[in-house]
Amino acid sequence: YGLVVGIIPAAGATTGLVAVFGFLHLFSDPYLAVIFCMAVVAASTTGDSITGIMLGIPGANSAAATVVDGFPLAQQGKASYALSAAITTSTINGLLWGSLVFFFLPYYTKLVMYFGIPELWAFTVFAFACVVFISSNNWVQSLIALSIGVFLGMVGTDPNTAGARYTGGWFYLEDGIQLMPLVAGLFAIPELIAGLKRGQTSWIQFGVNQRPDGIRAVWQNKWLALRGGFIGAFVGMLPALGGAVADWIAYGQAVATNPNEKFGNGNIKGVIGAEGANNAQKATSMLPTVLFGIPGASFAAVLMGLFSYLNFELGSIDLFYDEKFFSSLTYGFMYGSIIVALICLWGMGLIHSIAHIPYRYYFPFLVAFIVWSCVQYTGGWEDYVMLAL
Repeated sequence: YGLVVGIIPAAGATTGLVAVFGFLHLFSDPYLAVIFCMAVVAASTTGDSITGIMLGIPGANSAAATVVDGFPLAQQGKASYALSAAITTSTINGLLWGSLVFFFLPYYTKLVMYFGIPELWAFTVFAFACVVFISSNNWVQSLIALSIGVFLGMVGTDPNTAGARYTGGWFYLEDGIQLMPLVAGLFAIPELIAGLKRGQTSWIQFGVNQRPDGIRAVWQNKWLALRGGFIGAFVGMLPALGGAVADWIAYGQAVATNPNEKFGNGNIKGVIGAEGANNAQKATSMLPTVLFGIPGASFAAVLMGLFSYLNFELGSIDLFYDEKFFSSLTYGFMYGSIIVALICLWGMGLIHSIAHIPYRYYFPFLVAFIVWSCVQYTGGWEDYVMLAL
């Protein structure tokens, strides 16, 4: 499922996870749902790069940097060369940083136990600073957006008085603004509309099978790939930044460390550098999300809503003692990364064909499914109004 979502242009992990909300109730065991969701994250992140390389349309914002050199390689008949290098780099860094994050996550929780109100307040201010000063060139607009976000977060019930707060007398809002319609309206639907406007750029032939050459290129540029992974991992640990920042910084270091080479015309080092960051960033984004309840990226915000629906409150002390939950996170991400890499390397030709299905054919189904997923809270007209807002 995650791979299919990743292949669809402009969809990505966030859109795929929003749609999961519609069939989350089908899982008899909530821990199975956690495994499924984490596998979606890992698989869609790998799949995002496929349409970027094949069509010049990134599957998500975080795959945009890969397009710069990946698409020109595909135009030169080296699609399998670029794809195999991208998949190998992304998977290796995902497994490396996923191991450091998920296998040791129960031990990180013990450090959080020493956090009091001053430390948590400092971390929250740090998260706000990341949003305002790093994610936008115009810090005034970011500050205004942040203030609106804080206000919207206060809508609901006042914990001190147990009375309604900023609801305008609307009973529907007393439980707060629901996360799924909010995230879908901000991220998923606008991305789908943007993808429909872009359409499909061209038909790129798959070319000669060069999978071994792509894997060999990763080994030859292993330090470049690992540096990209380190950058992705570092950015992922910073709350609220997201994957696009990590990928562009990782691509930038590839250009900076190879000053005598041209980029933008099909340099495999540009693909390897950018792809090193994406799965590593997804893995480390789970640290602030799970430990503090502060999403490391937009996909993590959706995960918070999904896990809350499953009665897993991220950032809560009670969850720190749930070893089965941490095991589920680990299995989902690690096995999801391995399985989707094998599928992609083996079935690259078939995936190439799927990627060229015109966007207009599955756009209405995606929109309808996301809308349906977001109106499961009450099923009433209020859900539709919230999504529209």
